[in-house]
Amino acid sequence: MAGRIPDQFIDELLARTDLTDVVSSRISLKKTGQNYSALCPFHNEKSPSFSLNPNKQFYYCFGCGAGGNAISFVMEHDHLDFVDAIEVLAKDAGMEVPREQGAPDRYEQNAELLKRLSESATFYQRQLIEHSDKLKATDYLAKERGLSGQIAKVFGLGFAPSGWDNLLKSVGTRAEHQEQLYRGGMLIEKKDQTGHYYDRFRDRIIFPIRDSRGRVIGFGGRAFGDEKPKYLNSPETPVFQKSQELYGLFEAKQNTQSLDQVIVVEGYMDVIVLAQHGITNAVATLGTSVNSQHIRKLFKLVSKVILCFDGDKAGRSAAIRGLEASLPVMQDEKQLRFLFLPEGEDPDSLVRKEGKDAFNLRLEDSTSLSHVLFDHARNQVTLADEEGEAQFARNAMSMIQQIPKELTFRSILIKQLSEQSGIDSDTLGHTALPKVKPSYDKEAPSISSESEHYDYPAHDAPHHDYDDYPASPYPDYDSAPYSNNEYPSHTGKTGYKKKGKFNKQKDEAYFPPAPSSLSKIKQASLCLLLHPHIAQHIDIPDPIINQASDELKIFGKIWRYFAKHPEKNAGHLLGELAENITHQPIVDLLNHQDAGTKQKITNAKQEVLDMVSALERNLGLNNSIERLKNKGNESIKDTSTKQELRNLMDLIRQKKS
Repeated sequence: MAGRIPDQFIDELLARTDLTDVVSSRISLKKTGQNYSALCPFHNEKSPSFSLNPNKQFYYCFGCGAGGNAISFVMEHDHLDFVDAIEVLAKDAGMEVPREQGAPDRYEQNAELLKRLSESATFYQRQLIEHSDKLKATDYLAKERGLSGQIAKVFGLGFAPSGWDNLLKSVGTRAEHQEQLYRGGMLIEKKDQTGHYYDRFRDRIIFPIRDSRGRVIGFGGRAFGDEKPKYLNSPETPVFQKSQELYGLFEAKQNTQSLDQVIVVEGYMDVIVLAQHGITNAVATLGTSVNSQHIRKLFKLVSKVILCFDGDKAGRSAAIRGLEASLPVMQDEKQLRFLFLPEGEDPDSLVRKEGKDAFNLRLEDSTSLSHVLFDHARNQVTLADEEGEAQFARNAMSMIQQIPKELTFRSILIKQLSEQSGIDSDTLGHTALPKVKPSYDKEAPSISSESEHYDYPAHDAPHHDYDDYPASPYPDYDSAPYSNNEYPSHTGKTGYKKKGKFNKQKDEAYFPPAPSSLSKIKQASLCLLLHPHIAQHIDIPDPIINQASDELKIFGKIWRYFAKHPEKNAGHLLGELAENITHQPIVDLLNHQDAGTKQKITNAKQEVLDMVSALERNLGLNNSIERLKNKGNESIKDTSTKQELRNLMDLIRQKKS
């Protein structure tokens, strides 16, 4: 992997970066006194609660609690990881990101290959605008598929004209460039002629495949009409592993304002047509079924994934493969749901027929993982008696046991299975079942027609020249070079984030909070930050506050502030602590993944009181131990001290249990 970015560089980058410029380039800011305010980009609101302090180079939202510096803003707003956000800011600042010594990653090792792939994407895009035979492509996209030129720009669509060496002549002008194009899957080597190549993609609509950072790593090509193969994908290369990538993920991150869920569909066109209708958060697999790596990748980005399938037998089979793939990587507070479309329909056809709002209603009514799991387990049963119920329980448990043992979600599924089968939860939980090898372990092909194909013409295949075709300008596609930032004006928020509790009538599973990665003291501190009014109702003994722990010092500072100022909130506290060493730890707490959960709890006061009680008990225990140590061994001979020691040992055992 690439070397680590030095801390000194990050500090220098932040010093050179003006947070106001970074934020104002992405959202609209309004000057309010010394600060700026805006509608928060991280949650839906009607009145501004987002505040930016240019002097302290810090932002905070009083509505959702989001806060931080320029790096955290770019990470959250642009849906980037830490390193990518650093590179974006460094590029804007005209700085080169240094790396401490370390092995280069696969992208750095193949920088020239990536450059050829980028040049190939530009070549195909240019053909869609300039080639004499372009009308064939633009008519197909506009008239047959209903796509606008604008959406074609967003996804970088292109055109590979007929002919065996169009790309080869344009991009492969040097021997080393031809070798790189070959390694990138763009050229095929002629049989019996080593070092002689021809274009892989010919007479097709071209779909660039981008990684999560927007780099072109491969291509898909669709034939016109019903020619075979209908879809042709790049082979796997040093920078493209189809089982790890998702088509449209980069575009979804760029063009969805509030990306809290992702829809997984089966084809390139499904993704693009949904985006044109304002549903910008769809992605597609690349010639394979949904696998565990896909689910894990999406769970890092969003809390809810909806797998969208046709309602026919093939779609149901694909759904089961998706179910099996997801079980080993499930997480508490993450949802996996299934949307089955009417038979004969796909997302492309359905959204064109019904429109965005109707499709969003289908998404809201999607089926829970538990429902699909139990339904599948039931469908495998042949007997309608006690033996059939036992078989149903075994079928369901064979899938549930694939879920990590530590998850609360697993326990909930076992409880639901107990209710449905009549077998108590303890018996089910301790039942030893042979592990079933899931079907996704096999490289199952996608049920989509967009599977990977290879076509190998003879080495002496003819070359076709279409230079005699008259130029026929197509207004919607004759335009300036493509920009990844352009997007149809009607797109934006999908607007289908479901409110309230899950629908219990549809056997939907409730996902309780995951075990926190924060200590009990930090959890209590977070409760105070997000529910500051509770501080005035909580008394904390001085011996606890006076302990030397850094965590307790921060907790004490937060408690004292809000106990004294019950009308104020975390934003006020951060404003007063801007130059204090406790400022950053508090910012880190507010940005922690548990903040969303703590914001919603109704027993924040009790959680803080429980932590304080535990500290009091621990403090008393430690004091007793210290006092007995000071007495020395001789004093333990008396009866009262021996009894005290016995009581103390009992407390220690209780504490450990």
